[in-house]
Amino acid sequence: MTNPIHRPPNASPQYQGIPPVPDRIFVRDLRTFDPHLSVQFDRYARRFVIVKEMPWGDPYMIWIVEDDFGGFRQPDQRDIKALYFADLWRHGGVKERVLAGERYAADHKQKQEKEIDDTFRDATRDDALQLRRTFRQASNDGKANSEFRRVDTQGPGLTLPQIQEARSRGVDPWQTVT
Repeated sequence: MTNPIHRPPNASPQYQGIPPVPDRIFVRDLRTFDPHLSVQFDRYARRFVIVKEMPWGDPYMIWIVEDDFGGFRQPDQRDIKALYFADLWRHGGVKERVLAGERYAADHKQKQEKEIDDTFRDATRDDALQLRRTFRQASNDGKANSEFRRVDTQGPGLTLPQIQEARSRGVDPWQTVT
């Protein structure tokens, strides 16, 4: 039997006592599920392991029976259920399982994109200022337009419309007005 954990070739078993015996009903249900499977107690891992018996060579381990925290527990129907869902041939083969995974991933991605779009739409529904702020935050394009300490964008001097108006009146726009 292949050991579930790595051990040196000359290591002695960690468990020296009488090994525990699995429940007879579990063994019967496991054989009903697959006649090539059996359950054994591994002295090195101190856990039950489910092994597949091969027509040649040693059986190999396919499942370690552990509780939620990685400790010892007796095998039960949870293990058969987990083996059932992990068995690709019962669910249409490898190709069908891969296609099902791809469909799930595509549906999940589409749902996630719709969620992002809905969130973005809801966040920007109010007004243009909020829309500009959200775009800046989403694109990381600098600090959003602050409500306080605003910088006046018009510098000292005249604007182009003021210069054109002064010229149309015949006044030199560059003279200082007193």
